[in-house]
Amino acid sequence: MNFIWQSIRFLSDKMRMIAASCLVGMTLLTCVDIVGRLCRHPVFGSVELVSFMGIGVVALSLSYAHEQKSHIGVEIFVSRLSGKMRAFADICTGILSFVFFGLVTWQMFGYAVKMQESGEVSMNLELPEYLIIFMVAFSFVIFSLMIVRGIIQNCKEMMK
Repeated sequence: MNFIWQSIRFLSDKMRMIAASCLVGMTLLTCVDIVGRLCRHPVFGSVELVSFMGIGVVALSLSYAHEQKSHIGVEIFVSRLSGKMRAFADICTGILSFVFFGLVTWQMFGYAVKMQESGEVSMNLELPEYLIIFMVAFSFVIFSLMIVRGIIQNCKEMMK
């Protein structure tokens, strides 16, 4: 079981690096496009590429943000609870989150398959959009597995 969690953590770390690269790429491409527009030679398709990279930044960094607990929480309420009650609240929100993101993941894969079958591409560069949707769905799979890991850790904490 430890190997599975290490593999998920490895994937999450690699996804975080790709997300950081997308963020740098967005910045560089935007700067180059602005300078190009001043020189009357904008980068063709820069809006599409920046949009795709923005999607990558958000989707690929979800699991890392969850692991670091950098998401928004109601700390004023939760901080007043005892350790076991805090773990119980985390288990409940974890289960609800897992169900929700499990459904979202399933629907994203279905939507990506439909987009692939329809052959829809982006407007300017004609890039296949289903690849982006598959990437988001895969990111949600890793994110959902990180939620399961958190649920298991909170259950162990409650048993102490």
